[in-house]
Amino acid sequence: MSPTAALVKAALNSNFGWSVVRHRLFVQKRDRWMVPLIALAVVGVVPTLVLYVRLLGTVFDMLKSLGQEKALLTLAVLAGQLIILVFGLFYLIATFYFSRDLEYLVALPLKPSQIMLSKFAVVLINEYLTMAPFILPALIVYGFKKDGGLEYWLIMPLAYILLPVIPLAAAGLGVVGMMRLVNIGKKKDLLIIIGSLVLIAAALFLQFGLSRAAGTSGLDAQKIIAMIASPDGLVQTIGRRFPPAIWATRFLHNGLMTASGLSAFALFAGLSILLFGGLIAGAQRLFFGGLVGLSERSGVRVRGGKALAIKFSSGHHPVKAIFLREVRLMNRTPIFLLNGVLGVLMVPVILALTLNTGKPGDDSANILRLMTSAKPVTGVLVTTMFMIVCATLSGVASSSFSREGRKFWVSKVIPVDYRQQVLAKFLHSMAIALLGIGGATAVLVFRFRLAAGQWLPSLALALPVTAFLTFLNLAVDLARPLLDWISPQKAMKQNLNVLIAMFLDLGFLFLYGVAFIALGKSGLRLAAVLGILAVLGLGLACLAYTLVLQFALRRYPSIEA
Repeated sequence: MSPTAALVKAALNSNFGWSVVRHRLFVQKRDRWMVPLIALAVVGVVPTLVLYVRLLGTVFDMLKSLGQEKALLTLAVLAGQLIILVFGLFYLIATFYFSRDLEYLVALPLKPSQIMLSKFAVVLINEYLTMAPFILPALIVYGFKKDGGLEYWLIMPLAYILLPVIPLAAAGLGVVGMMRLVNIGKKKDLLIIIGSLVLIAAALFLQFGLSRAAGTSGLDAQKIIAMIASPDGLVQTIGRRFPPAIWATRFLHNGLMTASGLSAFALFAGLSILLFGGLIAGAQRLFFGGLVGLSERSGVRVRGGKALAIKFSSGHHPVKAIFLREVRLMNRTPIFLLNGVLGVLMVPVILALTLNTGKPGDDSANILRLMTSAKPVTGVLVTTMFMIVCATLSGVASSSFSREGRKFWVSKVIPVDYRQQVLAKFLHSMAIALLGIGGATAVLVFRFRLAAGQWLPSLALALPVTAFLTFLNLAVDLARPLLDWISPQKAMKQNLNVLIAMFLDLGFLFLYGVAFIALGKSGLRLAAVLGILAVLGLGLACLAYTLVLQFALRRYPSIEA
């Protein structure tokens, strides 16, 4: 086995922990209780997946009636590209430059390109898993609805494999160049955060700003008629912001046996190879330069030649002291801060950018206002779900204990009650969730222009449910914290606890939505429905508060750091 292949195999094994999982399940027999919990979480998310598939089927039928069914493929490809381009930046920065194994890999007789290739493989595999629940259903629904032949089902896996390469390699080039520049200054952590925000802003501008400049928004009736009259009109309009989406649509729809399909595949694959080659070449020249000195902590003050890393007595209440420790831990680790804060703000920001100008005559705003006025229960349900989803996307609560890593032993020995520690972690996680709710509310108020009477009830319902889900997510991570991680990215986005918590959240939200709709159809007034659901949310939050704090008393002493 070549050094590169061995390095890639070791990186994948370290990332997914296959050997550790096998040892825990079949040798130590410690984590077998997780199997039914994972199965329950998967069962809980199945109804949501079924609804998503039905929605895709409805969208296909609507587009087919216009002769534009190919646009479903373009939308799926664009969604995948945007997910990878924005969220892939976090994976790349953490995996390329903040993995604990880098100090050992750099000492080995390996080329920078070999180290980078192994890291890129880890990120690529994780992106396939991230895209799967969003993109694969769209590709599969299109194949069944279109009665795609054998050729489509053979091409579809190839398209899925190539899908993340272009945005991920482009993001990788930006990350390598950025890290080489920010490593020149003294405040590296701050520069990394600023540089990451600049890259994300550039990616969003390329996705949305250029498309509006090209005239993809504000179409008048004549342009819409001309667009629908052309077989590729909607595909061209949607994909103008990102031509590879048009290429992927063509070779998926036309196949590789046609000239147009084959040429589109050649363009898509060629650009993927070109960008990947550029990333490897850039790594060979810039990777080590961006890596040197990152182990130095730029935020630790030095007095008298000694780093004051610990302040033994702050005079704060224990809950406040632990809360401030959580804030500092997140702020001092760029990957934690970017994943935590941007994770809850990204959906509102993207939605705000994808909407029209927000003027009173905009269709997007009118549709939601019409929904909330014609069917108040449906409108409140939609806006409430939007707030809750934005609040729970970050994974802060479901990685709260894991983020401490091997230093969790400090939390076990400090003279602070375990229940107070968990309460402080809840307050910190809830503070991040409130940023998501605030961002969602801002979109509803300033972009959809909803009146206070239309969004305030949703806010009153979303807060207790978010508190309940935050406690639930804390309990998942407390049950099996991931303390032995190599990269800070693994403690959050590559943490199985985050995935389990997400499934549990989706399952609960499905049941909550069913209860919401059932009460709406029961003949009760809207005020009564909202009152019942508010009491239910508060009751669940209080119950979770009691149970999780009691669970902490039993669980903390048994955690091995």
